Amino acid sequence: MDAHRTSEKCNVLVIEDSATLRQMVTMALEERGYKVWGAPDGVSALHSLAEHQPDAIILDLNLPDIDGFELCKRMKNAPGSHDIPVLVMTGLDQPGFEIMAIEAGADDFIAKPVDPLVLDARIEMVVRRMRRERFANALTGLPSNALTEERLAFMLARKRSFAAIFIDIDNFRPFNRCYGYARGDLLLRHLSELILESVHFTGCDDAFVGHMSADDFLVICDPDNAEPVARQIIEAWDLSVMDFYEDEDRERGHFALTDRSGDCRHYGPLTLSIGIVPVLESFPDSVITLTDAGSELQAFARTSEGSSVIIERRAEPRTR
Repeated sequence: MDAHRTSEKCNVLVIEDSATLRQMVTMALEERGYKVWGAPDGVSALHSLAEHQPDAIILDLNLPDIDGFELCKRMKNAPGSHDIPVLVMTGLDQPGFEIMAIEAGADDFIAKPVDPLVLDARIEMVVRRMRRERFANALTGLPSNALTEERLAFMLARKRSFAAIFIDIDNFRPFNRCYGYARGDLLLRHLSELILESVHFTGCDDAFVGHMSADDFLVICDPDNAEPVARQIIEAWDLSVMDFYEDEDRERGHFALTDRSGDCRHYGPLTLSIGIVPVLESFPDSVITLTDAGSELQAFARTSEGSSVIIERRAEPRTR
């Protein structure tokens, strides 16, 4: 692949209050085929984002108006720019700086003084990764399995309390066989929207929502918010899932499907199995260990009738 092929297609927003440094970065990028917009402060950056859609953002955290961390959060929370990769220029020698930047939504870092070759490579990397993630999650628009596992690894590495909510649709495959994959895709998009709405409704705005695979979703949030989020998801799901059934099936309360042995099986309203793993003082040794714990809880939840939430309590898990 030609080194400049991706950069020729890239538009970059440079947010830097130093006119000299902003000009240097702009000239270095334009020489490599980028189209560049500059912003001297946070307000100008937000206005620029409203007018243009860059492929990447380079952000200096030392801004004269809006705190750089806060600006990064705003851009990542905005519907039109939440998936645009943000590279933070690191000139601050402070403990915990990178963790704060990652928590604010930063995707990568570039050290000052800026090396044009390194900057070019970093932009190539984050844009390529983001485009790959966008393609992989075209259905729901949520971070895919790779990015979700990356976030779990980060949460484990920083050794701070959090909770992982593992969400699965029971009998999703029979639903797909009965109604087709197009209807199944609509149902998955519906669930992703319910999850995001439930997170917002419960005031858990800092939560991470990922689409791990097929009908498996994950929410990472504060431990105190995990159970309210999960129960809100189930409440919204149980009230709406029958809308995706055909009228006659909705009236009967089930759809029918003949299995491979020739037996006709009835499937009522699809349910959710949710496992919550609070990670408090004891941290799993790997992402695999954590996801295995979530899968075990989901398996236990499936033994209950209806949609269920199982919370790891070490002594006695609790169901809905």
